[in-house]
Amino acid sequence: MTVSILAKGIADLEKYFAALPEIAGEAVALAINDVSSKKGMTLIRKTMRSQIAFPKGYLERDGRLMVHRKATRGRLEATIRGRDRATSLARFALPGQVGINNRHGIKVMVQPGKVRTMRRAFMMKLNSGNVGLAMRLNDGEEPSHTQGAFHLGDKNPRLKNLWLFYGPSVDQVFADVAEDVKPPIGDMIEKEFLRQFARLVRRG
Repeated sequence: MTVSILAKGIADLEKYFAALPEIAGEAVALAINDVSSKKGMTLIRKTMRSQIAFPKGYLERDGRLMVHRKATRGRLEATIRGRDRATSLARFALPGQVGINNRHGIKVMVQPGKVRTMRRAFMMKLNSGNVGLAMRLNDGEEPSHTQGAFHLGDKNPRLKNLWLFYGPSVDQVFADVAEDVKPPIGDMIEKEFLRQFARLVRRG
């Protein structure tokens, strides 16, 4: 999902453009870019973590949530994009469960504060070098209580009934919180615009 960050909330914006259009345009673009990449992004990540227990640092790595396009004076909006690949459920496993086989199951926490044990689950090394959370189901049994599951047997008959489990993608969670964070981000942009406008006017 891509969300646009605009300057709609700035009071009397037309007045600033009527008086000093070049400075106003530059100030708006600077404000949008500063907020979307700093305080606004911090708020988005914090709000997402209040709903889904992403591991510390997960949303900050590898472009999982990032400013996709910055604002310019000719295009007064920035876009933020979240990665749409499903998040391995292994990412939500509680610490200390690094063993590949665990006869007691795996404890996971997808929603903050809500831990559940997947009794037949175990950690499995993947060809990519990562670790996935897997479960071997009975013939005809379908996965349940999960955001998503991938049947490894579809690609390798020797892995019949073996499934990898996934939680929500960054994109899904971002979509859920986007409307909630837009008003406070708009307030941030207005405050930053006024600061940038005053600075640019003083600079001459």
